[in-house]
Amino acid sequence: MKKLKHISSILLAALLIGCESNLDVKPVASIDANEAITDANGLNSALMGLYNEFQSDSYYGRDLYILNELSANDGQRTGTSLDYQQFENHSILSDNASIESFWSSAYGAVNTANNIIERGEGIVMDEAQKNNVIGEAYFMRALAHFDLLKNFGGVPYKSISTQGITGDINPARLSKEEVYTLILQDLATAKEKITIEKGNFFVSNTAVDALMARVELYYGSELLRNNEDGKSHFQKALDLTTSVVDNSKYELEEEFGTIFTSKENNEVIFQLNYSSQDRNRMSYYLSPTSLGGRGEVSYTNGLVNSYKKDDARSAFIFQDFPTLDGNGTSKRVAKYQDTANGADPIVILRLAEMYLIQAECHYRIDGLGGATAILEALNAVRDRAITPLTSLGSDPIKTILDERRWELCFEGHRWNDLVRTDRASSTLGISVNATLYPIPLKEIQTNTSISQKDQNPGY
Repeated sequence: MKKLKHISSILLAALLIGCESNLDVKPVASIDANEAITDANGLNSALMGLYNEFQSDSYYGRDLYILNELSANDGQRTGTSLDYQQFENHSILSDNASIESFWSSAYGAVNTANNIIERGEGIVMDEAQKNNVIGEAYFMRALAHFDLLKNFGGVPYKSISTQGITGDINPARLSKEEVYTLILQDLATAKEKITIEKGNFFVSNTAVDALMARVELYYGSELLRNNEDGKSHFQKALDLTTSVVDNSKYELEEEFGTIFTSKENNEVIFQLNYSSQDRNRMSYYLSPTSLGGRGEVSYTNGLVNSYKKDDARSAFIFQDFPTLDGNGTSKRVAKYQDTANGADPIVILRLAEMYLIQAECHYRIDGLGGATAILEALNAVRDRAITPLTSLGSDPIKTILDERRWELCFEGHRWNDLVRTDRASSTLGISVNATLYPIPLKEIQTNTSISQKDQNPGY
């Protein structure tokens, strides 16, 4: 959605707006939220501002997905960013600018969501529309906390807005289990309130189910890592994905590339919209200079070579593009092609992931006894790209993770998949301590409820 030119006059003092570099996030002086969100127009404007915050370069507009790939084994630094080098080398410092900006952007979005939730109930307007806006805010609050949880472990869960120097400005870190519980509570509230379908650039009831399925998968994985029983969460994830697959309007696209080259497609459940006025930096950072990009990050040979030779996904993702001088070709991650305008949508939830969650949950619940259902789910995704699987091999989880890697690369999954399945250390040859990012130094210095003893081990 288009960036709101007057957002600082609409939202409150704690609303954080990123500069174009989005490595310099500062609070913007503004009027009080009680004056800003007083009617339907103010509430809807605040909602547009909330979506806009997720579009930040420090968040979904660039760093969330790029940092994920650099931390895993699918992306490599090809430019000059020393901050990115720390992720690639798994030697992240707590004052890393990308870490601080991601943290700040996510909590800035949380604060905006909190203001919508707090102010919205008192607005006089159509009840269904009002509830829908508030439900979208609950969803986005849950999503932001989940993004933080995946990468930092237990984090503060902010459910009260911060205005100036008032409010809950020093929240303590919670345990992972406490954060999971609060995320699922927020999503349950969103599910009750969202009844209006506005297209895949907005949160829908199906998007709530899809995100809840992802959260339940991660929650079950976390319990399993700790030698606890996660089957109830895997069952919930399976039930949710089955509902999305069987009962929603979404269908897998026949051609893999259509997901990324057409904003109007049948597979994407929720994505962020961009334009030349409100651009993301994915293609610019992932494209070499010969294609008009910055050439900061590229894919690894390991990722390319992991695909089977006849996989149509590989043919699309790593295709050749004419260079600017017209004298040759070069490659980039073709999921993001609009280097000039940055108007590629950023996909957050799509149907293929639901099938892949189904496959993993069937295995977690029934083991090889669920082989038929596992293969059916995997092959639903493979069907448009490559011949079907007939066996899960000697390591079924690796088979499932490989399929997720080939289908979802550069969509923000690989690193967290390796971590949640306890395979990051062995796959990447890194310390267990390196599987979480450090709590930003600024947070430790300014939050009186968090000190160095609360820092993640190894930092």
